[in-house]
Amino acid sequence: MPLLPRVFTLVIAVILLFVPPLATAGTPEPAPVTAAELKIFQLKHQDVIAIAFETCLRTASVPDPLTFKLEPKFHVNQQNGLITITAAAQPALPELNGQTCFVQTISSIRLQQLTVQAPTPGQLTLTVAYNSRTAKPRITTVKRKRVNQPDNTTVYRTYLVLKFAGIQAGSPPKTIVIDPGHGGNDLGAASNYLYEKELNLDIALLSCDIFRQHGYDVYMTRTSDTRPGLLDRADAANILEADAFISIHNNSMPDNMPAPARKLYRGTTVLYNAAAPKPAKELAAIMADELSGALRIHQYPLQDRPGLVVLNSTWVPAVLAEVAMMPHPQDAKMISQRVYRLEAAQAIVQATEKYFKIAALATGRH
Repeated sequence: MPLLPRVFTLVIAVILLFVPPLATAGTPEPAPVTAAELKIFQLKHQDVIAIAFETCLRTASVPDPLTFKLEPKFHVNQQNGLITITAAAQPALPELNGQTCFVQTISSIRLQQLTVQAPTPGQLTLTVAYNSRTAKPRITTVKRKRVNQPDNTTVYRTYLVLKFAGIQAGSPPKTIVIDPGHGGNDLGAASNYLYEKELNLDIALLSCDIFRQHGYDVYMTRTSDTRPGLLDRADAANILEADAFISIHNNSMPDNMPAPARKLYRGTTVLYNAAAPKPAKELAAIMADELSGALRIHQYPLQDRPGLVVLNSTWVPAVLAEVAMMPHPQDAKMISQRVYRLEAAQAIVQATEKYFKIAALATGRH
């Protein structure tokens, strides 16, 4: 072979050896995948374990970020009341805390024990001991809304979800996720000696009790004065495949609103997202009617608010109820009394049940 072709061949070989191939269209460059978080949900009729897998990619490397989904690589072994999942990921769970094994006893008629192991730096093993007579396992994956970073990278997260539903005759009960807005150092609105976060939580707890009395599975994003992240609130609804996500708030008004307008500005409204995968405008309309009627206050037009995280990051029907207008003296006096907060909770439950009945009639499932 002549010298020149030999040199050219050698140069090409060196380039291929040291320069990685370009990503094909639609396939981002490979990046490390991390097992970042463990979530456990215990409801009356089901137990759910979710492991979050994350990767961070250059934003420009993903041609269609709306449809891209991180797909965890894992293997499942199931036998004799044990299910073991081995996943390819860098273990970074806080529960491991530098250790290679974490064990948690789970008090449930369905689950007994959860064991998480990190046998090698690039591997995570999850083993669940469950009661095969009372629970049936199911594995799914759930995508979280992507998060764009200031450094032109994007964090993608997918949950690997293990669901252990109770074995029972008939259709399983519907699942409701209730989200008391704000919490912790986020007071929400504060006026007329009231803190919104406290009102939201009390109405949510009352709603939760009523839903459970009616046979629903209910999960609350917070049950005390804490502040879950906005995406974590949406994650709960998505992981649990909730039939409805209801965020409970009380409204405020701009500080610069003229005094005459402030006296007139009162009442209730419900927010929704028309661009959501499962828009809940009908639920919002029914809930606004029920709240207005139960509390005997004015109803403002519904608001389409696609910019709110809890409405644009949930893949299930989601609404945000603004129960009353806190700066208005009459609304504040009313909502400060627990009897009216109970009426608000009853209205929220009644609206949700009406929505489910209408949906069942529309699909012929009644």
